[in-house]
Amino acid sequence: MACKSIQSCSSSQMRSKYDVFVSFRGDTRNNFTDHLFGAFKRRGIVTFRDDTKLKKGEPLAPELLQAIEGSRILIVIFSKNYASSTWCLRELEKIFDCIQVTGKRVFPIFYDVDPSEVRKQSGDFKNAFDNHEERFKHDSCKMMEVQRWREALTQVANLSGWDVRYKPQYAEIENIVDEIISTLDHKVSSLPPDLVGMQSPVEEIEKLLLLSSVDDVHVIGICGMGGIGKTTLATVLYDRISHHYDAFCFISDVSKIYRDHGPIGVHKQLLHQTLHDENLQICELPKITNLIQRRLCHERVFIVFDNVDQIEQLEELAANWEWLGAGSKVIIISRDDHILRMLKAYEVYNVQLLNWDNSLELFLKKAFRCDDITSDYEELTYDILVNCLTILKHANGLPLAIKVLGSFLFGRDISEWKSALSRLRENPSKDIMNMLRLSFDGLEEMEKEIFLDIACFFNGNKEQYVKKVLNCCGFHPDSGIRVLIDKSLITISNNLIEMHDLLEELGRKIVQENSPKEPQKWSRLWLDKCFYNVMLENMETEYAEAIVLRCAKEGEILMAETLSKMSHLRLLVLNDMSFQGNLKNLSNELKYLFWDKYPFMSLPSSFRPHNLVELILPHSGIKQLWEGTKQPLQNLKCMDLSHSTNLIKMPCFGEVPNLESLILEGCTKLEKIDSSIGLLKKLILLNLKNCKSLACIPKSILDLCSLEYLNLSGCSKELDKGFFYCLLPSLRCLRDLDISFCNLSQIPHGIGCLHCLERLNLGGNDFVTLPCSLKELCNLVYLNLEHCKQLKCLPELPVHTCLPIRREVPWGIRRPGLYIFNCPKLGERERCCSMTFSWMRQMLQVNQETLAPFDDIDIIIPGCKIPRWFNNQTVGSSISIDPSPTLHDNNWIGIACCVVFAVYPTNLRNECEPSMRIGFQKRSGKFTTIPVTLNRDLISFELDHIWIFYFTREEFIDIMSHMSGKTEESHDFDGIKLTTVIRHGQGLYLEVKSCGYRWLFK
Repeated sequence: MACKSIQSCSSSQMRSKYDVFVSFRGDTRNNFTDHLFGAFKRRGIVTFRDDTKLKKGEPLAPELLQAIEGSRILIVIFSKNYASSTWCLRELEKIFDCIQVTGKRVFPIFYDVDPSEVRKQSGDFKNAFDNHEERFKHDSCKMMEVQRWREALTQVANLSGWDVRYKPQYAEIENIVDEIISTLDHKVSSLPPDLVGMQSPVEEIEKLLLLSSVDDVHVIGICGMGGIGKTTLATVLYDRISHHYDAFCFISDVSKIYRDHGPIGVHKQLLHQTLHDENLQICELPKITNLIQRRLCHERVFIVFDNVDQIEQLEELAANWEWLGAGSKVIIISRDDHILRMLKAYEVYNVQLLNWDNSLELFLKKAFRCDDITSDYEELTYDILVNCLTILKHANGLPLAIKVLGSFLFGRDISEWKSALSRLRENPSKDIMNMLRLSFDGLEEMEKEIFLDIACFFNGNKEQYVKKVLNCCGFHPDSGIRVLIDKSLITISNNLIEMHDLLEELGRKIVQENSPKEPQKWSRLWLDKCFYNVMLENMETEYAEAIVLRCAKEGEILMAETLSKMSHLRLLVLNDMSFQGNLKNLSNELKYLFWDKYPFMSLPSSFRPHNLVELILPHSGIKQLWEGTKQPLQNLKCMDLSHSTNLIKMPCFGEVPNLESLILEGCTKLEKIDSSIGLLKKLILLNLKNCKSLACIPKSILDLCSLEYLNLSGCSKELDKGFFYCLLPSLRCLRDLDISFCNLSQIPHGIGCLHCLERLNLGGNDFVTLPCSLKELCNLVYLNLEHCKQLKCLPELPVHTCLPIRREVPWGIRRPGLYIFNCPKLGERERCCSMTFSWMRQMLQVNQETLAPFDDIDIIIPGCKIPRWFNNQTVGSSISIDPSPTLHDNNWIGIACCVVFAVYPTNLRNECEPSMRIGFQKRSGKFTTIPVTLNRDLISFELDHIWIFYFTREEFIDIMSHMSGKTEESHDFDGIKLTTVIRHGQGLYLEVKSCGYRWLFK
């Protein structure tokens, strides 16, 4: 055969990525279609929503075509203007193709148009096609396309669907959703094509669950060895039936949650997922157990507990499963049958290894991306089959091993196949690790390093954090992680990098393999007991490349000299460890150094950190970073010495020319910033918050031409009088400026020159007025004036014509807001209220028109009465609301909520931090914390304020879906309240006097 590479022999059927694709015209986007999407979301139906804005005449984007092909069900919403859009018609043509080629189910919905008008292309549809034909009359290809559109319209409009004209939208949407669920339930009887041998086990487990029984709680177990597919089976069942229950949750890796947080962690996950309660303050196991029992005793619940490996992990919950509502179902997954019996599982399903036929099918799907070897490969068929038989013999029916090995062999040539097989023959052990090891050995060196780092340190960590660390180590994580995903060695779910425990075990065994009982010879150390043995015995270790330890061993004191001997470390992460002795050196190969509570007064003088990319030493004992002059540290990008309370001076910044982030927050003894800071032309973030001893800031800071984030909050010593006058006009790239609590008696007029500024915190200062140039800050969406006790009047506020792009902020809250809190001398209260309300109205209007709107906006102003325009008001801290009539109003854009609250100083003090939260509550609640500083030292007499909070339509619907679960009936909205939750503490007493709300419309 000419080609010796074994590649995909056919394109396998695309797995459905979405349950539903909806084709619609923009005139229904903010009414019927939006309500339909909301109903789908509440019922757990995964829907593709295309919110892009294509220009006229552009072809359909590839993502759109893939979404249509990758959806199980297609819905077309016909409105009067549907046919006027060539984009919609091209979507429809593609949908019609799917009917003919794949037989997908398509449902038409006739929103405001007669079905016959669509079928016959009369009325508005006739006018639309007349325009198309006039436009394309000189283009024969386009005219043929128009004819295809006509045919597609006629065929799709003749299908069975819904005519929703003149009918209550809510009821019709519920009918549509019920029908879609019924259709999906029918469709999921056949599993996705990449799952092999699962149909029969799924059906058997469904029988064991007694799904038709609604009289009691039924608990079953799923048992089997690692990698056999226990979690996959449970996931299939969860996706298939969970939406039939009042509440449901899938708690992944109970073992890890218990290890990290104890049994209370599992309990909190249960409450969070079933009732979406994100603000639990309870830290006592009996109380949270009682809370679960009270909340769930009347709910039909479907729960999956995955990877339970100790009885203690669920012992409290399993003591009496009857705390769940009648008809609830529970699945517990474990490798240990005894644990399942002790946790009162009525039945245990033991997952079996794949039989020969299923093993071969799965292998072919992974190794060839097809179900069989086609005639295109006839010359290879015999050789391949012999190889396949050998491979499958060693895999012994374990799905994980077959999947990983098949993915490894995909696209490789025959010689690589034979090499892999010869290794298996040389070591025919039944240990499945040999199979998984082949995939590891097939990786490039850089990919192997990434695999081992994830296995030893980062399994279950956030993708962004892992990539940052790996990037510091020079491992090119974007491409490397992509390869590991393609090889089925890791997955990314909810922004977390996840690796199967067998693969994690493989990676750790590879690190240990030459010296399993001699940790001083491992390249990576991740177990505290092994690290402590190495440190306590002061062992020689030249092998260690990386150490990551996230928890300290209480009472243990380690010898620092051992760290000095680890000359090849590139990665060191230590948290709160006690050391004694002399740290003579650190590895010059270090690229990422995180050491919480670093105990020494400086870095070792012999340390040459020329490879270092990030230096993070929070809460350290450092007085001076290093002595003398270092060679330029060209690679250092981030330096974080926050809360190093002994730090007195910083070195010359000329040694770190490429620094992008400098964090010195809470360095309370730092007196001076070296003038060489002006050399940092790439510095983006500078945080000097609460550097209370800082006497002056060098004027060379004006040369920081890339600076976007500057925090000088709490730098309360007398600053150079002319500093801010020079500073503000010069740093024109600033987006976020915090100069709160700096004893400023005046804000310079030049602040109006910061045209990029989006967030400004001036709280806690002594100025009487603000410059009128403030109105020039057209991008400003956040202004904080809390505790400005001398402020007497407000200037004109900025007028917004557009909003800046939403981005992560390094400190503070992320939402837009205007906060005027504890400003007792502020006069002209009516004018103040009028200005702030006007500012908020502008924000709402612009927010509605922007492509990426903020979810919520709030203001806090002095006042003791709810504004009259809130047409629903009551005395007290809560008020019932009924969203049902509003949800389907086409002009509804959101809800404004208001509370009047008072803060009293008191002599009673406790350790609790005072707080107030506003939100919506039924059985569970979702709350937002008040965004001002509640500090007894700042508040000397009673204060009355108004807090107005706006939720967009989309955010409110999302909150409702969180609270109501997958609700099916409108009466599920009964009992919802706008409410506040307060907590007194630290000498402050809080009281909510009244509250109210108003639905907002266009």
